[in-house]
Amino acid sequence: MDILDKYPELRAEWLMRGLEPMLRADEAPTPAPKPREEYTGMPYAVTVDENGDERISIVSTKAQAGYLLARDVDATMQDLETISVPGYRGKTVRGFEVAGDSMQPTISQGDLVIATFTERMDLIQPKHVYVVVTEDRIMVKRLRGPVKRNEPIELLSDNRYYDPFILPQKDLKELWQVNALLTGSIPANTNETFDRMLVLLEMLAHDSQQLRNILLDVAARYDVKLVGEAG
Repeated sequence: MDILDKYPELRAEWLMRGLEPMLRADEAPTPAPKPREEYTGMPYAVTVDENGDERISIVSTKAQAGYLLARDVDATMQDLETISVPGYRGKTVRGFEVAGDSMQPTISQGDLVIATFTERMDLIQPKHVYVVVTEDRIMVKRLRGPVKRNEPIELLSDNRYYDPFILPQKDLKELWQVNALLTGSIPANTNETFDRMLVLLEMLAHDSQQLRNILLDVAARYDVKLVGEAG
């Protein structure tokens, strides 16, 4: 009893009978938070087919939440759809479906970017497009340029409606450089658009002249003058 009075955090069952745990639950010290690991420079997992050939895992918008929250990364990667793209293979290649319009007109919502893993922050190519993976989101942005250890990362959007913002490097989980784009948004032929504009202008000019002739005829019948004919 004297020992328990001196050390109230001890459990009597442990002291007298040796039953674990030693400390009372309400007195147990709070474990120190696990320090966050620095940027590892390697992706977490790789996916292969039945022949052992590496495949490109696709992180769709529907799969992004699971990809971010996954603790069993290997199992999560097995659930993702995979594709094969000529010239791109290996564990350092991944596909990401784009959500949002922050990179328009360069990249549209629903486009698929093929990206390779960036091992070091000093290898960032200035003004190139990257997939930035943090604890709670996956973003496609341009990066200002290479950064040193622990320096913040500046993220830029091609859509001028969005302002640049700064990402603390400690919040970065993965960084992928975009090398290819699979898109269903094919822009119109600029020459064809210009030709159509010329035809439209000609039609408007023709209609304007025809309308002017009608107005002049009506004005002559009622002996009035148009504003432009007052002189």
